Amino acid sequence: MSTFGKYDDKGMKDVKAWIDGRETQIQKAEAAEAKYSAELEKALTEYHDLEARAESLDPEKLEAARLFLRPEEEKRAVSIVEDVYGKNYDSTVMCEAKNQLSNLLGEKSSDVTSCSLRENLKQKQQEGHHREAPHRKTSQDLEL
Repeated sequence: MSTFGKYDDKGMKDVKAWIDGRETQIQKAEAAEAKYSAELEKALTEYHDLEARAESLDPEKLEAARLFLRPEEEKRAVSIVEDVYGKNYDSTVMCEAKNQLSNLLGEKSSDVTSCSLRENLKQKQQEGHHREAPHRKTSQDLEL
């Protein structure tokens, strides 16, 4: 008790309350650990099942399906990001993300470069539309 600085009955109650609180926290932590361990086990089992199923898939068919689905999914993702970021959307950042994905998938670098060129051209065209066209002098301006 002296290590807690408590020497009377009230002090003893305080120490017991503190210990009870810590025991409750330990029980909650153990319950959470059990819950998350069970979830992890379930996820690992599902992963191993999917891994086993993936071995039986034809790699060429899988690649063809991925190539078929990717353009639409990519457009959908870009649309969502544009909606979320609004005026702060930066097509070069999106292009960099696409390039990183392409690198992870082991795609050709020419595919990656075309994204950069296409996005840069699109951004320059959009910037051109936002700027006002310079005022050209007409014959009426010269007569004034």
